[in-house]
Amino acid sequence: MRFIIALCLLSCCTDRLVEYPVSEKTKQLEITSEFINSFESKQATYVVLVSIDGFRYDYAKRYGAENLLSFGVRAEGLIPSFPSKTFPNHYSIVTGLYPGNHGLVSNSFYDRKIGRAYDIRNRDEVEKSIWYYGKPLWTLAREQGMVTASMMWVGTEAPIYGYHPTYYYKYNSQISHEDRVNTVVNWLMLPEEKRPHFITLYFSDTDNIGHKFGPDSKEIADCVLTMDGIIGDLLMKLKTTDLPVQLIVVSDHGMKSFDTENLIRLSELIPEAGESTVITKSMPTMIYSSDSSYLNECYQILSHDERLEVYRMGQWPENFYYSTHSRIGDLIIIPKPGFQISEAKEMSPGSSTHGYAPFSTTEMQGIFYAKGSVFLPDIEIAPFENVHIYPLIANILGLNFDKNSIDGNTEVLKPVLK
Repeated sequence: MRFIIALCLLSCCTDRLVEYPVSEKTKQLEITSEFINSFESKQATYVVLVSIDGFRYDYAKRYGAENLLSFGVRAEGLIPSFPSKTFPNHYSIVTGLYPGNHGLVSNSFYDRKIGRAYDIRNRDEVEKSIWYYGKPLWTLAREQGMVTASMMWVGTEAPIYGYHPTYYYKYNSQISHEDRVNTVVNWLMLPEEKRPHFITLYFSDTDNIGHKFGPDSKEIADCVLTMDGIIGDLLMKLKTTDLPVQLIVVSDHGMKSFDTENLIRLSELIPEAGESTVITKSMPTMIYSSDSSYLNECYQILSHDERLEVYRMGQWPENFYYSTHSRIGDLIIIPKPGFQISEAKEMSPGSSTHGYAPFSTTEMQGIFYAKGSVFLPDIEIAPFENVHIYPLIANILGLNFDKNSIDGNTEVLKPVLK
């Protein structure tokens, strides 16, 4: 009888029975807080959201990514928000807001009201909540009694509404693929009260390789297959948890090659800026200035360059969804597809980029694949905007949210659910 009871206790216990190996160096980087799931949250399913940065919409079919192509739900493309850059779009995915509404209007920008600049390489600013509007999924979950975790994602390093994910890692490119995957699976083996129901996981490989070698290169083909293998490894290990895990794989944007022999050097085109002017260098390039004559001169010069699209404050296309708040430049300068703004003396022939207008540049589209018990087993859908992922995940997790507070629409992805 004692032996039977012991077996029953053992079978009911999920306290890391088969923990996957993670290096001590990686373990030491984890940031945790004391919080447990509410009774209601324990009844919810589990969602793992994976981003493969820069994974273009056509890579999987083009290069034979068999694991991704085996997913039950497959989108022809995922349309990024403008600008099609990394930070704005990762944050759009987890807030359901366009960049013009969630505050990260580019990878780098200036805020006139506070007189400070945001840049993705400035760790001090990245970790300040002042830059982030909207309510990301981990904050929404925390407010409703649900444990969350993140193996790196834009916004998790700042205390938005006072919260980080329950367990999270700051961005660190040195954490191995294996450690990332194993950490995620180990989180799902925690005791029920501590087990996260929403987890994010990030990889940058296809973006790094795409920038350097381009979307048509052997290097990107090899990288795509490597990443697909990682997804296969994740799928296999998730099965060992014996939990109802809904796996969603996305990317923030695609990639497009540009003319490396015809770089647009703004320093050779416009007058030198004065002290009252700030010029940011991410795409889109934005000029902030209280000097109207300088702005007019720049506009006249740049608007006659056939390689560029130039917009004054408030005059950009509606589907940019840019507002007129203090983070948007007085002039917005966007290279036309196939061109690049850069002061570099030279660039390698395979150099490629992103940031172009997503609705008019198909190459900017990313991916959306989903697999799990709540999803249909075999459906391919038309391209859709990434702001619609937020309400999909919130509904799967049973989280309440104000539909009027986001740009995403619950109805868009209902057809992929059982």
